[in-house]
Amino acid sequence: MATDKEGEDAGAAVHYDVADSPTLTFAALNAKIDALPQFPETPTILPINPKWGFIAAATGALVGLLSVKLLPSNAIYTFILASIGILVEIVGVVVAILSDLPKKWPTFARQRREFAEQLDFDLPHHMELVTWLRTFPVDQRKTLGEFVTYRHARMKEKLPLFTGSIEKLGALPVLIALYLQFKDMHWPPHPSWIEIVLIFALVYGYYSSVRLISERLRLQLYETLLSKALT
Repeated sequence: MATDKEGEDAGAAVHYDVADSPTLTFAALNAKIDALPQFPETPTILPINPKWGFIAAATGALVGLLSVKLLPSNAIYTFILASIGILVEIVGVVVAILSDLPKKWPTFARQRREFAEQLDFDLPHHMELVTWLRTFPVDQRKTLGEFVTYRHARMKEKLPLFTGSIEKLGALPVLIALYLQFKDMHWPPHPSWIEIVLIFALVYGYYSSVRLISERLRLQLYETLLSKALT
């Protein structure tokens, strides 16, 4: 019977890094891409990830809406909870905005220069990925390349079914929809349960569309890298 030490050594031998796999896989390629060094970001007014601001804003909105709908409208604690929720929502939005604003006022010349510097930074790492892919047999590269091209084409066809064609119509329809939604709004707001459900459904739909777009961009990167590795 093997000892506990021998079992731990055997388990450690099984868990190797997918990036060092002798067979080319999408998991190995994804691990290589995630391990790439990131270009230093421009310092912002608040050194905080904007996602925390959005999380705080969503949490505050949820607390405010549920306190107004579930608690007695004439109770003082209802007013306090709703006010706290609104305050947290406002602070979250401000934090998210300030976390995206650079310390120096952005100009077209500075943005073009920083973008060129980022391209110079990313190019050697991009070529290293292509060189790494070329260490695998041609048939493996070809198989993955053909499959990812197929999946990318399918993704481009399926994505408009969920996100629509806003990117083709422009911002005007969005502005019109927002105007129609908020033109009759009064303070304090008293949304119905249907409106609350629709609001959070829209938030979930926005999150899902961003996730799908992120997956599509990663598929596009796989396709580009594998295509270059085959030439």
